[in-house]
Amino acid sequence: MKRQRSYRELMDRFRRRAQETGATFETAGEFECPMGRYPIHFMRMHLGAGTQRICISSGMHGDEPAAPEALLEGMRRLRENAARLDADILLFPCDNPTGWELNTRENWEGKDLNREFMKEGQAEEIRIVEAALAGQRFDFTLDLHEDIDTFGMYLYERVRPGRTSLAEEMIAALRRSGCPVEESEMIEGLPASGGIIVPRGPLRRSELPKAVYFWHHGVLQLITTESPGRLELERRVEMQLICFDVFIEALAAGRFVRPQALSWEI
Repeated sequence: MKRQRSYRELMDRFRRRAQETGATFETAGEFECPMGRYPIHFMRMHLGAGTQRICISSGMHGDEPAAPEALLEGMRRLRENAARLDADILLFPCDNPTGWELNTRENWEGKDLNREFMKEGQAEEIRIVEAALAGQRFDFTLDLHEDIDTFGMYLYERVRPGRTSLAEEMIAALRRSGCPVEESEMIEGLPASGGIIVPRGPLRRSELPKAVYFWHHGVLQLITTESPGRLELERRVEMQLICFDVFIEALAAGRFVRPQALSWEI
């Protein structure tokens, strides 16, 4: 197993960004494998009264570098807009340290960590992440990903009744900026329209991705961004940040405030 990147260096960058933006930088836990011992970190940004509860993740797959790069810049943009934001934001910069170092989708033992949630005998990395999430509930989650096989960006969105689509606004912003959008009617085996996968019906509770884990824990709305891996890194980061800016505007407008009458048990 040949390392192509340094997880330590990536975390040093996030640690510095946390200091610059007033976020906390904490350790969720550590795991050991033949490649060494690795901590998994999270950060928290508290803006205003913290009314809207948000979780943002990147680095689930090690061969998707635009996601952590976009999150680093996204943190700076959140701090720039802090005066008009009201949110408690939990951030996971990289759930897959060994995949990051190996530049692979899977972790060191060949497991796709985004299929390990709510699963018996799950990978140690996801056990640590789930333990860090235990007892926490969110109004909105944003998972930054890439699809290494595409030339156009697409999004996965799931919303509760009564909520308006944010993915549609993100796609519109991408189009205005001249960014390519994946127009296929089937993406990853799921029906899609205009660059958005909007699944219908019940979701099974085995081999779940992180986004669907949140859905089963009552999140009102979730989006997964998938930037096109066939384009250059700088362009992919730009596309992620176009979507991130749409999210910031929705956050500033208070669109993720949970109605008091709405239970977490959905």
